[in-house]
Order: sequence, then structure tokens, then C-alpha cells
Amino acid sequence: MDGGLAIFGFGLFLLSIANLFARTSYWLAWPLLLISMVTMGMAFSESKRLRNVSLGASAVLAVLGIIAWATGTPWWLTLAVFLFAVAFGMLWAEFRYTYFGHVTQEQLPHRAKRGPVHWPWQRRRVH
Repeated sequence: MDGGLAIFGFGLFLLSIANLFARTSYWLAWPLLLISMVTMGMAFSESKRLRNVSLGASAVLAVLGIIAWATGTPWWLTLAVFLFAVAFGMLWAEFRYTYFGHVTQEQLPHRAKRGPVHWPWQRRRVH
């Protein structure tokens, strides 16, 4: 996951620099630059919040992509922002679900049982 955050952050950094040089939309370049710096910085930290960073980056990039699409930013920039949003979302999902094969069921955080306590299988039996 650390390597993925660093690679995606570096790619996002290059995209923001290309946007600044192309002078197409400064309003989008600065948030992309900030998100890329955060993700590259978090990639080499020992934080337990790495999954939250990739999920947050994915959500922010998706919102920025929708705004870019609505305001008529160049197509290549809008497409790249959406692709990075999907990439960060996949990075989050890879270490959240066992489907991708990177984590086992035992490594996942324990989830509490859902539903009311009065369900028959959740009652405490005293004999």
C-alpha cells in the first residue's frame, strides 16, 4: 500500500505540474498538488490511517472531477482526475476486502454483529 500511495501521489504531482505549465485551470492544479503532497508524504509514514488517506483522496478527486467536468475543463485533465480517483479507490479496496487476495479474513478488523440484541441467535443461553 505504501508503494501504491507513493506512485499514485507522484503521478498526481506530475499531472498538477502539467496543468500549471499548460495554464488551463489553476483552480484544479492547486488542490491536485496538495493531494499529491499529502499522499506521497503519508506513503512513507508509519501511520495506521493509510487506508483512510487513500479513501479520502479518492473521494476528493471524484468531487474535483465532477466539478471539472461541469465547468468545462480540458477533457484530458478531467479524465485523468477521474482515473486517479478510481486508482486511489482501488488501492483502498485492495486492503479492505479479501477478494483481491492481499489480506485474509483474520487480518480484517473485527466487525460487530448487526441487528437487535433480541434476535434468537444473539440471546445468551443460561441453563
